[in-house]
Amino acid sequence: MADQATLRTNGPATARPIADAGAGDGNATASRGNGAGPIALVSNIAEFGEDLLSLGELQARLAIIELKQNIESGKNCVVAVLVGVLIALGTLPVLLTGIAELLVSELSVGHTAALLSVAVVSLAVAGAIVAIAIILFRRRRFGFPLSSEELTRNLNWVRTVVLHSGRSNRQR
Repeated sequence: MADQATLRTNGPATARPIADAGAGDGNATASRGNGAGPIALVSNIAEFGEDLLSLGELQARLAIIELKQNIESGKNCVVAVLVGVLIALGTLPVLLTGIAELLVSELSVGHTAALLSVAVVSLAVAGAIVAIAIILFRRRRFGFPLSSEELTRNLNWVRTVVLHSGRSNRQR
């Protein structure tokens, strides 16, 4: 691994620490504390880029956590709906035929009229169940509220840093 504490310009004989690089020409002032030289500028830009990458990584992690929570929250509802649909599909023909036969035998309704009336009523009930399920599903809170709030904060921080970077305290 390379030695990160030294700057090698012309081989090992001219190696010197980064803090001392250019100490005689007044350009490298990062080690002196006033941060006005080109090395300080590069260092500040690198730190800012590193901060942006960290914010992006944290934002992605938060979004993944919220996505997992959304999937977990909706999973039980989806499983219950699928089980209910499978049971209903399995028993529906028998049930509807039995109701139609009951209408024919007890109310002396024609066989065709009994089948059609049972089908219409069952479709109305199914439509009501689907409408209720959609309403309940829409009331669930899905989305990424924490991620969007944190993204807004991060973008505001980036704007502030970019807007006020390089200014002295008097100019703020």
